[in-house]
Amino acid sequence: MMSIVDDVRATQADALKAIEGLTSSQLEAPGTIGKWSARDVILHIAMWTGECLKGFAVWKTGHDYDWNYAKEYLMFNDFWIKSCAHLGPDQVIQMFNLNYSALLNELTAVPEDLWKSRGGSPDWLSGIAVEHARQHIDKLNDYRNKVLHKISI
Repeated sequence: MMSIVDDVRATQADALKAIEGLTSSQLEAPGTIGKWSARDVILHIAMWTGECLKGFAVWKTGHDYDWNYAKEYLMFNDFWIKSCAHLGPDQVIQMFNLNYSALLNELTAVPEDLWKSRGGSPDWLSGIAVEHARQHIDKLNDYRNKVLHKISI
C-alpha cells in the first residue's frame, strides 16, 4: 500500500518545509494561525498523527478503531496545547518527526496481503494523517510566506 506511505511521507516533508527558516520567536508567536502559533499547529498535527498510530495498531488486529472518544476533538486540541505548553519549538518538531516516523514504520511493516484482506488503507488514516494535516500545512505556508516576505522587504 505504497500510496498511503508516499502520501504520509510527503505530508511530513511538506509540514517541515512550511516552517523552514522560521525562528523560534516566529514559531511561538501567539495568534498567528487562528488562535494558535505555528508551533501549536505542528503540535496539533503531531498529536493527531499519534492518534493515527493508536488507531492503526487496532486496525492491524482486524478490528475497526472506535473514534467515538474523539467527538470532543476541540477539547482534545485544547488539552494538548495546554499540556505541552512547556515544550519549545524544537521539542515539538521532534515529537512531530517521531510520530510521523513511527507511523511510516508501521505502514511499511504491514505485509501486502494484510492490506488486501482489510480492503486497503482505512479512510480515516488518509483523512487525518494527510488531508487534515495538509489543511494546516496550507495555513503554515501562508504564515511563513507572510513572515518571510515581510522580512525581505
